[in-house]
Amino acid sequence: MFQTEGFNTLKGLTDAIMQRQEILSNNLTNIETKNYVRQDIDFSRVLSGLKNNSAFNQENESVIATARYRDHSNKVTLESEMSKLYDNHLRYMLLVKSIGHHFEHMKKALEVRAS
Repeated sequence: MFQTEGFNTLKGLTDAIMQRQEILSNNLTNIETKNYVRQDIDFSRVLSGLKNNSAFNQENESVIATARYRDHSNKVTLESEMSKLYDNHLRYMLLVKSIGHHFEHMKKALEVRAS
């Protein structure tokens, strides 16, 4: 019953957001670690993968080490990571609302069928 394309996309996004939370927390944990390279998830690649019907998982998702793309600094800054955590929280809240709407539509469809 839950194997719809929309639901699978929402599940994949939920998994990606949860993993991003762990990654950002790890970045904050290592804020004082010398030569630590911050990591993040590339959501555009996650969405592309989900559009191509491939499930999100740790083997095929897109964690990137951002310092490799910036030669000038690989430092983790508190302000930047907190901003990214807030952004991730907003994505999560939006996703929760989307999942709620998805279940409301399913509930209405079942009610129509039952009557």
